[in-house]
Amino acid sequence: MLGAPRSKGSPARIRSDIIDIKRKSQEVNFLHNVVVEKDDGSLLADNMTVLYEEKKQNSKQSRIKKIEARENVKIFSEEFVGSGDFGFYDPRQNIFALEKNVIVNNGTSIASGDKFIYDLTTKKGHFLGKKDETSIGGISGDRRVRVVIGNDAGEIKKSKTEYEQ
Repeated sequence: MLGAPRSKGSPARIRSDIIDIKRKSQEVNFLHNVVVEKDDGSLLADNMTVLYEEKKQNSKQSRIKKIEARENVKIFSEEFVGSGDFGFYDPRQNIFALEKNVIVNNGTSIASGDKFIYDLTTKKGHFLGKKDETSIGGISGDRRVRVVIGNDAGEIKKSKTEYEQ
């Protein structure tokens, strides 16, 4: 989940002070001091909700649809350290996103803004800044900032060209 998977079926470990399981709505709420560990990464938050779907009646296995993290969300990976007010993990797309008051440090630079989306497969992230609040009706004021985190110089040049137009 939080880093490049070593093996496809490697399990995530989730710990918290309180666990509230709601089978009818297929969600598990983890409250207070939540820590998720998988491979070389970890995710911390005050509260987390795991949405899942149960497989066929004969199977006792279930599949995670989404993990939502709230309050003091922090993610630690080999590539970066990030924090925000809200975060989510989507296993189908293999992405993690941080939202609201986001700060990301990749060891050489620090970026801040409204939203950071990280693709766990490609190990690349995109940072989006806030819209210019001085614009009138959203016209000519959309000054989004995009920072590409990764070691692909071609991707950085491509991003720069996109926003200079």
